[in-house]
Amino acid sequence: MSSIAEIETAIENLPAPQVDELAGWLEALRLRRATPPPVESWLARARGAAVPGETTARIMVLTRGEE
Repeated sequence: MSSIAEIETAIENLPAPQVDELAGWLEALRLRRATPPPVESWLARARGAAVPGETTARIMVLTRGEE
């Protein structure tokens, strides 16, 4: 299948249980793409943490994921 129209036609021909299965798969895909990997979120929080006035203890909290 190479076009949206072909995909839509194929979905229209699926039995209801397979449509439900496809819907679940699409929702899981959407969530995976919308949620950054854990390392990315950690880096986003930790980035810039070593600014003047920041304590080592505070940075360690970030590196341990305690925040």
